[in-house]
Amino acid sequence: WWRRQQEGSGRVRLDPDVALRLSLELEDKATGIMPREQHLAQKDEFLRRLQHHLSNIIESSEVAPFGSVVNGFWTPHSDVDICVRVPGASTRNSQIQMLRKIAAELSQVSSHHIEPRFGAQVPILHWAPQRPGMVSCDISINNNLAVVNSRLIGDYVKLDDRVRTLGLCLKVWASSRGINDRSRGTLSSFAIALMLIHFMQRRTPPVLPSLQDIALTRGQKLEYVAGVDCRYCTDPEEVRKEMEYLRAGAPPNQESLGELLIQFFRHFGRDYRSGVIRIRDTRSLLPPSDESSNYFVVDNPFEVGKDVANVDSSQHDIIRKEFRRAWSLLSQGRSFQELLSNPSLDEVHSRRRPTNS
Repeated sequence: WWRRQQEGSGRVRLDPDVALRLSLELEDKATGIMPREQHLAQKDEFLRRLQHHLSNIIESSEVAPFGSVVNGFWTPHSDVDICVRVPGASTRNSQIQMLRKIAAELSQVSSHHIEPRFGAQVPILHWAPQRPGMVSCDISINNNLAVVNSRLIGDYVKLDDRVRTLGLCLKVWASSRGINDRSRGTLSSFAIALMLIHFMQRRTPPVLPSLQDIALTRGQKLEYVAGVDCRYCTDPEEVRKEMEYLRAGAPPNQESLGELLIQFFRHFGRDYRSGVIRIRDTRSLLPPSDESSNYFVVDNPFEVGKDVANVDSSQHDIIRKEFRRAWSLLSQGRSFQELLSNPSLDEVHSRRRPTNS
């Protein structure tokens, strides 16, 4: 498999007690932020109400959630991303017109208020509650590729419980450290999820396969969404066979949550120097090229060659320092909670760095 020829997939020995304590802490943290039954019920009721409102004003419209509410990383404090499928609304102007129509209807709901964000890369309506504790959402029109991307991430999450736990904890970490805001030129939650999958595919032995690569090598039927081939494998038996092939006789990956998180921070803080971060083999679609100038470029799984991270160059050093800070602290036995605090980076980097052996 082509990724295993790249550097950075090796192990670094860690104190097993450190890894165990961290693993338990990560499990507790993820459990504490996962939605409870009442949160899921509130979310489902919100979606039913929204579908009812929109059916009254747009014929044949369909509400399709995407983002964290679909991919497994949703928490009660997250917005719900909504794609409203509207036949014929294919241009930006027609989509904005539909959003204005939706805004006029939803403005009558006293529990929420409307914030139009038509200047965004994808025009949206932010429908926010008047009081905290209620569901808020971002509404877009015919954002169908985002729906498929979310389902792809969700299917990776279902393959291994460690993916969801690590993804939730990374989201908390990045947010607390101020590097989880695409509008400010830092990492989006989608980019972080793809970076995690990319990392898990590169472990020895790998934790995850490439679901898209399986579909292509098995000759799975083409599935077009918005003119883009969006096929990927969802057959558990085919995934099992691929994992056996990738392990080449080795047993399944048994790395703990703590070890994986430390190695994730090490990889992107130390080993990663440049290059496009991908979760599939793109050589059949794009010829290999010099990627030495690509830094924190995260490839869209379906729209190959499109960077979903769009990290501002002014943020490169800041983000790298945060990964190194996290690797340094955790390798010294510090807790995950300490990563979320805010000492100066100079203070952190003056401490002893972990050895590479």
